[in-house]
Amino acid sequence: MNTSTLKVRLAILNFLEFAVWGSYLISLGQYLANIGMGQDIFWFYAVQGIVSLFMPAVVGIVADRWIQAQRMLSLCHTLAGAAMIACGIYCMMMPTPQFAHLFALYTISVAFFMPTIGLANSVAFNALTKAGLDTVTHFPPIRVNSRLHMLDAVRQLHTVPDGLQSVFHVRSNRHHTGHVCPRNAAMSGQQR
Repeated sequence: MNTSTLKVRLAILNFLEFAVWGSYLISLGQYLANIGMGQDIFWFYAVQGIVSLFMPAVVGIVADRWIQAQRMLSLCHTLAGAAMIACGIYCMMMPTPQFAHLFALYTISVAFFMPTIGLANSVAFNALTKAGLDTVTHFPPIRVNSRLHMLDAVRQLHTVPDGLQSVFHVRSNRHHTGHVCPRNAAMSGQQR
């Protein structure tokens, strides 16, 4: 594989790593507030920091001793993705999602996602080294370009066209009780 192809593949890896995270992280608090879990938003964001303290070390030890980093990265992404999909299915199927169930699924998702940040860097450094490229010179542009593209993708994802905005407000403004949230009703022009 030539170096330009390798750099493009690593840029895509870094882009996807942070685009997936950013796509839900920004809107998570608003969604939780809309389903009546506004008082619990803190826990969903805090658990990311808590699992970041120990899960990267645990997964790193496993990757160093028993499983190749690329395979561990794939396994962690699969488990995190499955848990996040389960969160989505749970929230769509339940008229009133319960904190304990949603939080447990979300915790599993972030517990396996957080180590992938370090694993992705490890895989990238290993690939650059095997290709005979200096990681100090070649990795920063890959990382910066993929981050800039990720920020643009997340911005576009959270920008809803004017014609569809009322549809999304109507669907997301209903609390679990079926009443319209007063703050969001004022924004979308709905009556209580």
